Amino acid sequence: MRFPSYILCVLFATLLGMACTNTPKTVVIDEQQLREQSIQANKKLVKRLQDTIATFVAKNDWNMQTSGTGLWYAITRSGNSDTIRRNDLVQIAYTVSLLNGAPCYSSDSLGLKNIKVGQGAIEAGLEEALRLMTLGDSARLIVPPHLAHGLLGDQHKIPALAILNYTVVVKKHIRK
Repeated sequence: MRFPSYILCVLFATLLGMACTNTPKTVVIDEQQLREQSIQANKKLVKRLQDTIATFVAKNDWNMQTSGTGLWYAITRSGNSDTIRRNDLVQIAYTVSLLNGAPCYSSDSLGLKNIKVGQGAIEAGLEEALRLMTLGDSARLIVPPHLAHGLLGDQHKIPALAILNYTVVVKKHIRK
């Protein structure tokens, strides 16, 4: 069974704490209790991140919807074709920044992005948003870490637990 990284971090911290004391200790770790504590910690983190996003959206007076997964989105300009589906090919123009405004990536410097929807080659939040869009649509997205680059970031411009601010325009849409 493969343990999620947060469980391994808790175990490592426990073992490190034991190693730093002079008195040897025997610790019995109840896997179910550890799992429940990890779930509660994750729920608190998700709540804190959602509160951060809600504050940011309110401060900017943006009218956004939220999906069941936690994606925040607003279609800012509507196109006029069929909704994008799995295996469709799309080409997007995009900008990605952090909530503090720090730029990360942009099609202005990297070129338009070609995507085959449903292949897992992009962030889950971006893919979810694309499935809500049509050719010609523009959208503003706020993507929480669990739908983007998670605990580690992308090891380049996106830090750990980063909330991403996307703007996306669907330039091409080919139904497959």
